[in-house]
Amino acid sequence: MKKMKYVGLLLSLFATLVSIAAAPLAGTAIALVEVRNDAGGGIMFVFRVEGQFPRSELKGYVQVQGGDGYPVYCAQVSETQVNCSTSRKTAGQNVSITFGGATFWDRVPESRPQYCYNVWDWPLAFGNEGEIVGAVGYEVQTIHCQNSPANYGDIVEIYNPVWEGTYTYEFLPGCVGIVEDAYWYACFFAN
Repeated sequence: MKKMKYVGLLLSLFATLVSIAAAPLAGTAIALVEVRNDAGGGIMFVFRVEGQFPRSELKGYVQVQGGDGYPVYCAQVSETQVNCSTSRKTAGQNVSITFGGATFWDRVPESRPQYCYNVWDWPLAFGNEGEIVGAVGYEVQTIHCQNSPANYGDIVEIYNPVWEGTYTYEFLPGCVGIVEDAYWYACFFAN
């Protein structure tokens, strides 16, 4: 019976220590909201936070399940967001990441190449009173990136920052004298 009390005491002490180790820093709240593997950037962990982190606390550690561990480098990009990066060797792995006194588990996505294409549309043309009077010619208005190559005839909805709205674009070869595979708005070929 005495042995059971000691085992119970040890288990409760262990549980208390684990909960203290996994608790976030005092005065802060942390949630892992996204794990990315950016084609041009690297492995990125995005945390939603409440509270300001001291510079000395903007670091962490990531452990690959059954494998190596790597340091994590973080920056507080806003009052509510911290971005952390780590080694590309974690790609495609189940990992645990420790940051700010809290530990999270997730899977780092495999790296995927991104295919980026120009998006052509009519530019805005304004009259003397500032009203839109039409457009002349095409111009590149944004870039659209995707995880697989585009095929002629693909149709996508893309936000156009010039027209400040989302429009339907079709992937086509060069249009109206411009030789480029791209996404076009209402591209008509002259025969």
